Amino acid sequence: MNRRQFLHYSAAWGASLAVGGIFSSCAQAPIKPADKALLQDLRIIDAHAHPNQFHKSRRWPVDETSTLKGIKAIGMAASSFSAVGDSGRPYGASLSFYQSAKVQLDWVQGLAKSGTVKLVLRAADVPGVIESDFPPGAILAIEGGDPLEGDPGRVNEFYQLGVRIVTLVHYRNNELGDIMAKYRSWEPCSARNGLTQAGRKVVERMQELGMVVDVAHAHSLTLKHVVEITSKPLLDSHTSPCSIEDPSRCWRYRTWKDMELVAKTGGVVCTWPIRRTGRRNFLDWAKEILEMKGRLGMDHVGLGTDGGGGVHCIDSYYDVRDLVHLVAAMQEVGLSPVDIKSYMGGNLYRLLQQCIG
Repeated sequence: MNRRQFLHYSAAWGASLAVGGIFSSCAQAPIKPADKALLQDLRIIDAHAHPNQFHKSRRWPVDETSTLKGIKAIGMAASSFSAVGDSGRPYGASLSFYQSAKVQLDWVQGLAKSGTVKLVLRAADVPGVIESDFPPGAILAIEGGDPLEGDPGRVNEFYQLGVRIVTLVHYRNNELGDIMAKYRSWEPCSARNGLTQAGRKVVERMQELGMVVDVAHAHSLTLKHVVEITSKPLLDSHTSPCSIEDPSRCWRYRTWKDMELVAKTGGVVCTWPIRRTGRRNFLDWAKEILEMKGRLGMDHVGLGTDGGGGVHCIDSYYDVRDLVHLVAAMQEVGLSPVDIKSYMGGNLYRLLQQCIG
C-alpha cells in the first residue's frame, strides 16, 4: 500500500467514526444529583477502553459502553484510548498491523488537536476532578504489540506519537510472547514459550523511555518472564480473579498467584464489568474488589472497563456512567472512601507517575 492509499484509508476511517459519533446515542438517563454526590472528589481513570469504538472501521456490532459523551457525563478524568494492534483490514484494505495502528491513533490525535480530549504524556497531564466543560485526558495505548514487529526501534516511534501503554499481546502469539487463551476460531500462531528475546528488549526499551507495560492477555509464563525482568510496576489492565489455580482453565481471568506476581512489582490489576457465572451485578463486582483488597492489598486493584471492546456486561451496566452504581455497591460492602478513590483511579495515577513520569 502506497502513501496515497494509506492516507485515503486514514481519512475514510476517521470519517466513518465521526459519522458514527453523530448518529449514535446512548439510551442512558442523565446522572441524578444524588448519584453525582457519590462521585465527588473521585479522579476516575479507565485503564483500558476503546471509546467510540475508534478501533473499528465499521462500528458493528455497536458497543457504546465507552463513549466521549459518557466519559464527560460522569466526569472521568482520563481514559485509555486503546488502538487494536492485531487488526489490519479496514474497508477490505490490506493494511499491516503497523499501518492500522497508526490510522487508529491518528483519529485520537485529531480529537486532541480539536481540543475534544487532552493527550496524557505525563502523569501530571491527567486532569484532577473535572467539570463537564473540561476535556478528559486521553492515554494513547496499543492492545497487542504486533505493530512493533519485535523491533525496539518501533517503541521509540510510537512513544514519539504519544503512546504510553502497550499491551504486549492480544489475540495472537506474536514476536513478543504468548497469549492466555485462543479467541473463538482465531488462529493464535505458534507458541513462543513465554516472553521472547525480542519481547525482553521491547519491555526494557519501553521502561527506559517511560511507558507502561500491560500484561493483560499474556500467558502465565509470559507474565512470569516479564516480572523477572521488570524495573517498573506492571499493569494488568482488564481481567478478573479466577477461582481455579490452573491458568489453562481460566480463559481471560487471572489466578491469584498470577495477580500476586503483578502486585509484587508494585503494579495494578484492573477489573472490568464482564458478566460470568457468579458475577452478575454491581454487588458481585464490589465483593470481588473487596476480596482482592484482602488478598493483594488495596494499592494493587483498579478499574479497566474494556468499554467499546464488546464485553458482555453485568446486569444494568450500559455504559461508563453506570460506574456510579459500582461506587454505591463498594460502599455497601464496606470499602472505605480511600479504598474507592484508590480503585477508581488513584492506584493507576500512582502507576503512571512511576512509569511515565
